[in-house]
Amino acid sequence: MKRTIVGIILTSLLLTASISVALRPSELHAQTSSSDDNVPEWEVGNSWTYTADSVLINYEEQGQKVFIDGKIDDFTWTVTDTSDSSYYTVTFTGKLTANYDFIFSTTSGSLHLTGTFKNPLVRLKGTLVFTKDSLQIHEVYVELKGLTMVKIAPLKFSLPFPFKLTTNAGLSADFPLLDFPLTSLKFWSLPTIDVTLQTWIGGIFGIIGFPITFHVLYSWTPLAFYCQDKRDVTVAAGTFSAYKITSTIGEFLEYYYAPEVGNMIKIDATLPNGAVSAELKSTNYS
Repeated sequence: MKRTIVGIILTSLLLTASISVALRPSELHAQTSSSDDNVPEWEVGNSWTYTADSVLINYEEQGQKVFIDGKIDDFTWTVTDTSDSSYYTVTFTGKLTANYDFIFSTTSGSLHLTGTFKNPLVRLKGTLVFTKDSLQIHEVYVELKGLTMVKIAPLKFSLPFPFKLTTNAGLSADFPLLDFPLTSLKFWSLPTIDVTLQTWIGGIFGIIGFPITFHVLYSWTPLAFYCQDKRDVTVAAGTFSAYKITSTIGEFLEYYYAPEVGNMIKIDATLPNGAVSAELKSTNYS
């Protein structure tokens, strides 16, 4: 599944690239200065709550289909483990409301499901693992679990369907959504990343299940991300001085990192197979 089902971090994995230019890594960064913002230090209990008022996933490949169109409220990230010398572990939860259309194919046939995820009948949770040296994405795990009214083709009526859907994204390299220290006019590249997405959906209390594995390759792209000057950005949590960061190949990604809150405060992404718009609602970081 090239599009994972939740907001900010999972959507960042959708970036596609086609440029192959031979530049040395040392040529990909602007010179830093004394005003650079270094990587923040997170502590257990730090949390950030976002509202993703638009989440779209639309992916089809080899008889498989995943379509989700909805929103996530109270999308809360909480630092739960800092004991590893290299990584932070962050758990997340959220309230998902969305329409969906799934097709899962196997050698014995296919299962076509359509319906709606509604809070509080559906629980969204998962884990994000970030590098401590630059807050790059190391690992992603997502779980959706609950009860939905679903139409199972070829039936014309809806049935209650208890389900569990999990996705684990294994990355061959860390995804550099951020690259510290941040400074205006800084560029950094996207390394070659092979993503293995292991997805499983089951219903009827686990009696039936459909395991699916997808492989996605992101080619190395020089100058993939561009950090611009700080500017005041107003979101639900307040007004913050934030760096604007964009993708340089097309207008795929635009997001804002605020040193004051040690995290991103706003993201807008429009990609071939998905989109997300989200902003910070509240935080206890200081």
